[in-house]
Amino acid sequence: MTYIHWLEVHPASGTEKLKTALSQWGFPPTSRLEGSTLLVVADKPDPRWIPEKATAVLWWVKDGTPEQTSAALSQRAGWVIRQSAPLIEVRDALLYLEGRIMDTDGWLRQLLHLATLDELLRPVLVQCLRLSGASAGAIWLRKDEAYYQRAGSGFAEAPLGLVAANRLVESGEAIAICPPENIGLLRLRNPEKGTGGTLDWLRELEPLLLNAWNLEHSRELSFKDDLTVAQNRRCLETELPEMIRDAATKSESVALLFLDVDNLRMLNSQFGHPTGSRVLEAVALEARHLMRAQDRLYRYGGDEFCILMRSTTAKGASILGERLIEALAVSNLEVGENRVPISLSVGIASFPSHADGADTLIERSDKALLKAKTLGKGRVVIFDGT
Repeated sequence: MTYIHWLEVHPASGTEKLKTALSQWGFPPTSRLEGSTLLVVADKPDPRWIPEKATAVLWWVKDGTPEQTSAALSQRAGWVIRQSAPLIEVRDALLYLEGRIMDTDGWLRQLLHLATLDELLRPVLVQCLRLSGASAGAIWLRKDEAYYQRAGSGFAEAPLGLVAANRLVESGEAIAICPPENIGLLRLRNPEKGTGGTLDWLRELEPLLLNAWNLEHSRELSFKDDLTVAQNRRCLETELPEMIRDAATKSESVALLFLDVDNLRMLNSQFGHPTGSRVLEAVALEARHLMRAQDRLYRYGGDEFCILMRSTTAKGASILGERLIEALAVSNLEVGENRVPISLSVGIASFPSHADGADTLIERSDKALLKAKTLGKGRVVIFDGT
């Protein structure tokens, strides 16, 4: 007999019939997280309802878009079944999920070869929590000279410097992941079973974790613009759909600013291309200075940049656009005895107010940019449907 953790977020007709069927199949439902699998009854799949220690989730939902389903399954292994489907599909899904969990190590090793680093960190953390009996846990990964939290909860999310991270490891408050390369840290809160078993298990996985970390690092390098060190267009086209899906599941807004350096061709002709390159570098530097930590800057191509802002409306994004224009206007570059003015035009659109997807968001922020250029440059325009 295998207990199934039952979580009813939204009431649904047929729940009593499903509970009876679960007991008959040998999967009696319980409100306690005793089993490995969580069964969520809800209107739609939503990762906010997943408990920290759930290994796999079976979603029994009224409906769900592909974006909502993808967002939920990226957080935890699972299955999504509509409540209108025959109940036998629930049994088949549970048998599959429970069979995979019985061989957790093998499943994780397969996942490490197939998933992105963010997708695999969640099940790795869940297994560490199960092995240690900890009440909470989190994983930090190193980037440059600091560690940043990438999965988990129960600890402050502030970045950790190298010295602070080393102190945590030396004091036993954290476990180093791949110590020779120092790729990350695991912190566990109140581990009832100790950390010995967790440490041994992590050491077996470290070659695969290191490989995934290196692959991500290589990807980041391929997504960098050589001149401005902003992310490039390829990176935007990869990250924007992911951010849109995440925003849709959380009912949040995403704003996209399309920036164009005014008169760059004329500056290149008058002062030379090296000066034009300095102008582009100045725009990227000033944008980074004014952006929030969670905002993303991309070199879209030529004289164009994009800034992607999470949890931000078009009106909120326009504040950044205005500040950037003002800051660049007073930071003229000196070229010999000449001062080179920097002017910027900005077009803004947001999801879901102006667009229902990534391609439409780019198209409409670009239209707003064209309008800003037409109206006289050096200004911010929010997409208005024209």
